[in-house]
Amino acid sequence: MSALWRALRLLARWRRPLGTACAALALTGAVLLLRPPPAPTAEVWVAARPLTALEPISAGDLAVRTLPVHAVPEGALSPARSAVGRSLSGPVGRGEVITRARLADPPARGHGPGMVAAPLRVPDPGVVDLLRPGSRVDVLAAAPDPAAAGFDGARFGGPAAAPAVTVVEDRPVIAVPGPRPDSGAGSGGGAGGPPGALVLLAVPPHEARALAGHAAGDLLSITIRG
Repeated sequence: MSALWRALRLLARWRRPLGTACAALALTGAVLLLRPPPAPTAEVWVAARPLTALEPISAGDLAVRTLPVHAVPEGALSPARSAVGRSLSGPVGRGEVITRARLADPPARGHGPGMVAAPLRVPDPGVVDLLRPGSRVDVLAAAPDPAAAGFDGARFGGPAAAPAVTVVEDRPVIAVPGPRPDSGAGSGGGAGGPPGALVLLAVPPHEARALAGHAAGDLLSITIRG
């Protein structure tokens, strides 16, 4: 009987603390049940410093930031997608999220892997007027005609002008840039401007180098395939 009495006295002594603890546990459980789950997050690339469009993005230009999914702008680049080596379309402030809209795609990107955009100045702007983006052309190079300098090699028993050689064959036109509005120049370059008209072609790098080499001393012309 004494043992039972001691047990009842012990229970009476701890009843209040036990009740308080149970109430606290119940309240904690209710709070956990009612509290909304944490918002989902996503990792994105942000600019680690102010960036410009003058240089390609390097690894040191980027940092990873975790944002709530609802705060991630459309087209944001995640660390799973590298932006290193890409160019920006304009200045980007420090901490700004890098998005696809902020990247400038290379002009020849849609014409195959490894293709580059090569500018070509054609002496006859009338021919360039016939071109549109998507036109396919060959580029020919010929040595300057000696007769243009008042010397006819064939007439004086010397060598005649060499035939033109094909430098680029069946390449697409990316763009046909017009003159700048503030240049005051027509399609022929205008006073003080370079002669001819500009065409942008999609070519492999080795053909771009060949075009640049021939442009330094030869006369370039194009034939239109379609």
